[in-house]
Amino acid sequence: MSLTQALNTAISGLNTAQSRIAITSSNISNVNTVGYSRKIAGQETLTLDGQGAGSQIADIYRNVNEGLMREMRGDLGKAGREEVRYEFFQRVQTLFGTPQSSSAISQRINDLANAFEQLGVTPDQNSPRVEAIESAIQVMESFEKLSSQLQDMRDDIDDQITDEVGKANTLLSEISDLNTGIVRLNNLDQPTTELEDQRDQKLNALAKIVDITTFSRGDGSIVIYSANGANTLLDRTPNTLSFTQTSGFEPGTGGSGILLDGEDITATLRTGTLKGLLEMRDSELPALSDQINELAGELRDAINEEHNKGTAFPPPTNLSGNRMVAGSDPLTATGAFRIAALDQDGQLVATNSWADITLPTTPATVQGIVDAINASDAGGYLTASLVDDHLVIEGADGNRVAINELDGQITTSDGREQGVSHYFGLNDFVATVKRSDTMTSSAQNSATTALGATASSFTISAGSGVLSGGITVNYTATDSLEDVRDSIRTALQGAGMTAAASEEVAFIVEDGDRFRLVLDYPSNMTITDAGTLSSKIGMTEDQPTLAGNMDVSSAIKNDPSRIVRGQMNADTYETSNAVVDNTTAIPNLGPIVPPPVNYTLTVKGDFTDVDIDYDSTTSLDDIANAINNSATLTDNNITASVVFDSQLGGYKLSVKDADGDPFYFSDDGLPNADSLTTVLGLGIGFGVHEGDNTAAQTISGVFERDDIQFEAAGGLSGERTSLTDFAAGIVATAATKTSVSQSGYEFQSNLVTDLSTRIQNEAGVNLDEEMSDLIIFQRAYTASARVITTVDEMFDALLNTV
Repeated sequence: MSLTQALNTAISGLNTAQSRIAITSSNISNVNTVGYSRKIAGQETLTLDGQGAGSQIADIYRNVNEGLMREMRGDLGKAGREEVRYEFFQRVQTLFGTPQSSSAISQRINDLANAFEQLGVTPDQNSPRVEAIESAIQVMESFEKLSSQLQDMRDDIDDQITDEVGKANTLLSEISDLNTGIVRLNNLDQPTTELEDQRDQKLNALAKIVDITTFSRGDGSIVIYSANGANTLLDRTPNTLSFTQTSGFEPGTGGSGILLDGEDITATLRTGTLKGLLEMRDSELPALSDQINELAGELRDAINEEHNKGTAFPPPTNLSGNRMVAGSDPLTATGAFRIAALDQDGQLVATNSWADITLPTTPATVQGIVDAINASDAGGYLTASLVDDHLVIEGADGNRVAINELDGQITTSDGREQGVSHYFGLNDFVATVKRSDTMTSSAQNSATTALGATASSFTISAGSGVLSGGITVNYTATDSLEDVRDSIRTALQGAGMTAAASEEVAFIVEDGDRFRLVLDYPSNMTITDAGTLSSKIGMTEDQPTLAGNMDVSSAIKNDPSRIVRGQMNADTYETSNAVVDNTTAIPNLGPIVPPPVNYTLTVKGDFTDVDIDYDSTTSLDDIANAINNSATLTDNNITASVVFDSQLGGYKLSVKDADGDPFYFSDDGLPNADSLTTVLGLGIGFGVHEGDNTAAQTISGVFERDDIQFEAAGGLSGERTSLTDFAAGIVATAATKTSVSQSGYEFQSNLVTDLSTRIQNEAGVNLDEEMSDLIIFQRAYTASARVITTVDEMFDALLNTV
């Protein structure tokens, strides 16, 4: 080997050691830099013409375990999803309270139950009334707060989705730039490790937002796909994610999806913060909203059902309904209800100032009921009318008004049966706007999956337009929500509506990631289902916004004495005309013209009708014995007695229900003068007693009932339970989901931390190793320098010799 070759070899060694020392120096200086991976410089023999000529630096590479890195990115996406779920479930629990919290909705309802219980004990005192009103207001405010803040959270989520989409687009752009830099350096045969470190950091940040998978090209660039490979996020140039915020959320509405170059990719997302945010916005929060709405509706109906059965004392001068109605609105109704004009002491203003109105009226419409009331005996002392689309019953000349629903029932479109006063909202405690010009189904998970209802049909009718004659819609077990919508549109078109107009009447809206069928018509609708579809999908007039629109009746807030106390008399009857002999035929009773024809007095109530036939030979004792010998009436504690009235000098019939339950009579001999009702003057002798507190006690009993039927809502299965238990179930469910989300977040975070530690253990800088290498490289550098010095001395000696 020549001196020149030795010198060149030493210089190469010097350069190699210098380069490796520089790389080691960079490793040491970045020991605490997040995302920095240890750089390793390879070393190889330098050859010239097959002869060794020293050494040179080979490739500089990173000590990164790509398998662990891919695994960590998958877990980063899962952790991102769990993190946002936990964040919002924490907010939900703060909003709902814990099961033991005094501010939880279940405790608010329990406080209301206690207030009504006290009211039932002392209904004549003002303090318990005010307390009941204030407790109810707190419950309504809680419902409104829960409903509105759940929607506010959905608004917040939309803001976060916008931010996350913006971050993702920025990261994709930055990764694209780094790809370009890496390719350029590769073409120049320069190290790319620093840029690769930066790219890994960007990829990790992107993986937390949206689930990704990558593919490496030979030039060092990468292609990014969504994790399921369905969408390309980056290939040479980035594709743009976009998102449009919803202007405002209400229960029953949905939000926008994530678009990739204009194509909705929401359904393809599996992990990442975007997935978690969309789940909370479109699934979890709407489900909680449904639960609150279901509780609010059942609470309202349970209280109003009992409140409408009673009357205040003194009775009010008018009853004004909460339901928006038109005179032509059709009604599906049965039974009868009682209306009466009373004085301020609760007494009838006249012996005939009351009437039982048989349903259905002719015609079977709202106006038919108005006309029937005005045409009855009570119509001379009170007036029924429609005022601003509400049913109003008002006493004449300052008379007071009371109603007893008896067994009268009006069937709503979702199959529920409500008393007449309850249906019209004449004496509601909880006030909401009732209207049926819009019908909405419960949320369905799919618009295209078979609903599974037994094949049948339903009829939709209204008081005007093409629905005035009603349309019949057939359905089968395989029909989906879209099929039902299309069948309704077809039936509307068959009745004369244009296709465009039918699409405005029947349509499907997205509620988060669920679907609702909506019927919107310029007149109140009635749905009569021969099967079970309307109840199965929950077609109801109660909008998903119900929970946020409840209040205590303004009439009751302004006058607490309008809280009901007693019940309009329907359990005590007497005859006003006496007979001299109770064992012989009642004079003038029954047909007097042969052939003899029997009339029938029917006892009606919450039991099977009991018929009592009578004719001109029937005595007072015969009527009493027929009532007392009826097993049905005996089982219901209804008894009759014949009593002597000394003032009238004769015998009278008295019929009572010992339990205070309402019942009534119908007489097919009416309106003939020889009917039993006319001859004996059978009827009620009073309206309501001041000391009657049965209605107040019944309302307090609402909260003790454990048979209230709650429909399935927001993941809670349908069940029969109490109001407080269902409310507690909602709170407990929210607490459980918060706990589960916390566990999921902590588990995924620990996985990411563990993987990060393992990656760092392999790729991170170890100072001991670097210092050891530094000593080795330093010695190599010193040795190469010594060789150069030696060669230099040898050159000097050679020159001096010459």
